[in-house]
Amino acid sequence: MAFYVLAYPEEQASASLVEPTAGQPSLIAEIGDSQIAVQLSNHPGAARLAAKFAWDLAKAATEFATRCQQLASPYAPAQGKHAELIN
Repeated sequence: MAFYVLAYPEEQASASLVEPTAGQPSLIAEIGDSQIAVQLSNHPGAARLAAKFAWDLAKAATEFATRCQQLASPYAPAQGKHAELIN
């Protein structure tokens, strides 16, 4: 399944973990009137694959947040791999 989603976070944007049924966690991202959910499939190894994806997503989200915070504070010197692009 392939699809492309572009979202611009608004004030009410959020991300959360919900588990309405025990053993079936969902990662929910809400932006505006839209939601995206990441859930476990019924395939063997699904929990392992979902965990790997979630860790990769968490790492990328942390890097994205750090970079956005740098851009929100133009007087703070950039650090890390983006420093050469800004300083």
